[in-house]
Amino acid sequence: MRGRLVIVSGTATGIGKTHFAAALLLAGRRRVARVVGIKAVESGVNANVETDSSRLAGRSSFHVKPFGYAFAEGVSPHLAARRSGIRVDPALLEAGIAAARADADVVVVELPGGLFTPLGDGFSNADLAARCMPDELLLVAPDRLGVLNDVVATVRAADAMGLRIGGVVVMAPELGDASTRSNADEIVRFVSVPVLADFPRAPVETLAELPAMGLIVDRLLVARDPSKERLPPRNPQRPHRG
Repeated sequence: MRGRLVIVSGTATGIGKTHFAAALLLAGRRRVARVVGIKAVESGVNANVETDSSRLAGRSSFHVKPFGYAFAEGVSPHLAARRSGIRVDPALLEAGIAAARADADVVVVELPGGLFTPLGDGFSNADLAARCMPDELLLVAPDRLGVLNDVVATVRAADAMGLRIGGVVVMAPELGDASTRSNADEIVRFVSVPVLADFPRAPVETLAELPAMGLIVDRLLVARDPSKERLPPRNPQRPHRG
């Protein structure tokens, strides 16, 4: 058994990756028996704040043996590791993810920070994603000014290293601006990656119930016959935004 691997990354940190990944897990549990969410590298971990890792574990249908790195200092993982005298070992992360896939139908891995956030000297999230060869790689982006630059730059950089981003998920920010609610339509004008959803601000449980999340679950988590698979529309409608 080798479960599907969905990697959730983003254009930056603090943009709703964990919120989306938790909702995806919650929705996926209704369709897939064994679903597990993992965040194997995390910084800013302290006893007074719920960790991203625990948020994902709480929405999983089972648990795997813990692995990876948790750093107290809330800085880039490579810097937190260096200051702690620790080297993030990509082979350990790759092995842990592979072991989880052996027990699961679907493994959702959330990467820390942006897709090109460094995990160590000369090694980034993108390099880890490439090593793990995911079935799907998603890019979460905030619905705010500047996101077009961030998405285009990330997609082009990923393409340059042969890493395929399968879809963009747009998340409403805490504070919107004049561009909010227009960015999803604009993104597809500049990249060939489909926008899979444009989510409003809402609790995890609410996002899990939205029709757009159901479509993402069908596309990403449910095993498919490749011969019958169809490409998604370039800019799917987002009826849940009203």
